[in-house]
Amino acid sequence: MTPGGDSLAAYAEDGPFATTSQSGGFSCTIYRPISLQDDHPVILWGNGTGASPSTYGSGLRHWASWGFVVAAANTSNAGSGEEMLDCLDYLQGTSYADQLDFSNVGASGHSQGGGGTIMAARDNRITATAPVQPYILGLGHETSSQYQQTAPMLLLSGSVDTLAGPTLNQAPVYRRVDVPVFWATLRGASHFEPVGNMGDFRGITTAWWLYQLTGDADAADLFTGPCEVCGLSDWDVERKGL
Repeated sequence: MTPGGDSLAAYAEDGPFATTSQSGGFSCTIYRPISLQDDHPVILWGNGTGASPSTYGSGLRHWASWGFVVAAANTSNAGSGEEMLDCLDYLQGTSYADQLDFSNVGASGHSQGGGGTIMAARDNRITATAPVQPYILGLGHETSSQYQQTAPMLLLSGSVDTLAGPTLNQAPVYRRVDVPVFWATLRGASHFEPVGNMGDFRGITTAWWLYQLTGDADAADLFTGPCEVCGLSDWDVERKGL
């Protein structure tokens, strides 16, 4: 699942898999490759307040095109992380569970769902996270969860986000968590950057999942060592443990 280039733009292009979406019981929506092979990593998704999986549908399908099976919780209040973990339980009971790699499970979400991502990641089945502009000042989020992380984190911010601004919502997370963190702030991005197709968060999240959930060496180079993302003009980066 390695793209042809080493820039974020390469990962913002669709991957090799044709995708489909389907109901995951009453509580989840599944975005996945149409033809499942073996060992597809899993990504759990939590929506922002008032949003649904379809709010981010193009972006979730994009991740699926790279071979991931995405389970999005059908709730507009994902701050506790519980509904996200329920979707993991659902996948473990499906007829295609044997084709999924439950040793590589990501968790991600936007705004309230970003806070829910941090809550969900207290579960040791989660092996990597990507909270997108997480809101941590309530709505089900507990500050204690930030001290209970065990999975590497891609923490995303928007520089002109006025609803879950970096100073009050992402900077404390970066300081508190005791795991490897790559904190990337997109210059000029508002709170609604990921709505639809993930916007300019699409490439960096896809690369992160390939690095963390598949061990892709080209994707890893974006975040580790000399850190190719660190030199991109659109991003301000802080990192620890990477």
